[in-house]
Amino acid sequence: MIYNNYYDGLYYEVKGDGNPIIFLHGIGGSHHMFNPQVEELSKHYMTITVDLKGNGNSTSVNTLKYLDVHVDSILNLLKYLEIKQAVFIGLSYGGIVTQVFSIRHPDKVSKMILIDTYGQTFPKDAEEIKLTLLGACVVVASWFPKKLLRKSLTYIDPYQKWELAQQQLLSISDSCRAKDLTIQMLEVFNINLLEDLKKLDTPTLVIVGDQIKSVVKKSKEISDNLGNSQFMIVENSVDPTNLCQPKMVNRAILLFLKEKPLPS
Repeated sequence: MIYNNYYDGLYYEVKGDGNPIIFLHGIGGSHHMFNPQVEELSKHYMTITVDLKGNGNSTSVNTLKYLDVHVDSILNLLKYLEIKQAVFIGLSYGGIVTQVFSIRHPDKVSKMILIDTYGQTFPKDAEEIKLTLLGACVVVASWFPKKLLRKSLTYIDPYQKWELAQQQLLSISDSCRAKDLTIQMLEVFNINLLEDLKKLDTPTLVIVGDQIKSVVKKSKEISDNLGNSQFMIVENSVDPTNLCQPKMVNRAILLFLKEKPLPS
């Protein structure tokens, strides 16, 4: 089974049959950020990819609280599709949305897989300040003319060696909406979910690429504050790790979902 549709302005695609998996993409991105995972996981599960409101094919919303919009629209989609509970896979910004959704609706989430994401974003040292400045650069760059932005991103290292990741970066540069991206980034600038994560017992796999140490630190922080989590560092990778090393990530996800030991 495969189909795509809109529900209340939220674009989504469904592929495969079986237990449902919801995929939530990174900032400014779309459902295409999970193409390698959908291709593999839809052989065993029902995969549901969405374009978060203000991104991809979904509508924009006149709001300063996009997290509320995302949580409500996903909850409404689950009700519409008659899904009582699902696995959630969140990448980067989508990982933050996944955490917020799980905190507010833990009964709807059977497992979480969080990739290259953050539970607390306010910088605490020099390396984290650099990470925050990188986020600010993303916001500023989103306002550049599309042709100029695409041309500059073509030469960004390290993405030249990861074709799938670079293709998605260029796709984001072509389609992102500066206003929506800016609002979403500013909303999570000083978010702290760590205390709320301590209350969750949801089985969780936290995956992070090894190339940016401050991101590894932030991801480990999430895992350390969850009561039932596993932590995996993927070598030779950076956000989006699922596109830099798709085969490795796919294998880890399948092992985790089948409750088998992860690769060492």
